[in-house]
Amino acid sequence: MKRILAGALVVAGFSGHAFAADLPARTYTKAPPIVAAYDWSGFYIGANGGYGWGNNENADIQPGGGFWTAAPGREVRTFTPEGAIYGGQIGYNWQFGNWVLGLEGQYDGAGLRETDTTPSYSRTSKIDSIVTGTVRLGYAFNNWLPYIKGGYAGASLKGANGLYGTFAMFPGVYEAAVLDHSQWRNGFVIGGGLEYAFARNWTIGVEYNYLDLGSQSWSGTTFEYGVDLLGPYSDSRFEHFSDKLTISTVTARLNYKFDSGR
Repeated sequence: MKRILAGALVVAGFSGHAFAADLPARTYTKAPPIVAAYDWSGFYIGANGGYGWGNNENADIQPGGGFWTAAPGREVRTFTPEGAIYGGQIGYNWQFGNWVLGLEGQYDGAGLRETDTTPSYSRTSKIDSIVTGTVRLGYAFNNWLPYIKGGYAGASLKGANGLYGTFAMFPGVYEAAVLDHSQWRNGFVIGGGLEYAFARNWTIGVEYNYLDLGSQSWSGTTFEYGVDLLGPYSDSRFEHFSDKLTISTVTARLNYKFDSGR
């Protein structure tokens, strides 16, 4: 009996080894490599360029109307200057998880301009520089960063009025007048954009900004001169105007981001 049991165990052992040999080898799959999320923190500097358009409500508020008023009383002319903008920005970002908080300063030269002309006069409104200082808040999706921004805005607003008229019946008789004005305007900006990191230190993006520079009055002197039937003459007239100014801009941006050391 013992010999029978021992034989059965030997046979079972050989059978088990044979069955195990027939099973396929166990395979192991490597875990995918861990890709580190993009780090938005640190200093950056860059350039931007795009297009801007404005709305300038220019009102003659001189009591009784001034030299440039077509009729006695208040007159409002709306200028819509538009053109290219180009400049640069510098800033710093702090990243907290997916949230990105930043400070940014930006300066742009501008060619926003409109001239209202008739056969005898021209009136021009132009904006030749824009400055902003803003706080940015974004939410990062790895190397994509949508954000909003807001803060201080300033712009240089210039105006030029010119008149030159002649009289066909009286050769040599003419009338001319000029009024030039320049003013730095202060207000606020709100906007937003989308930035994409296409390399470790480089990002590109697009941004929209709305600048409200409020309403501000100013005074100036129109200088009038010419020749009438009695001979040369000159005169000056006190003027009082106000300008209500808003600007919108759309720009493409390219930034170089310095390593944060994190």
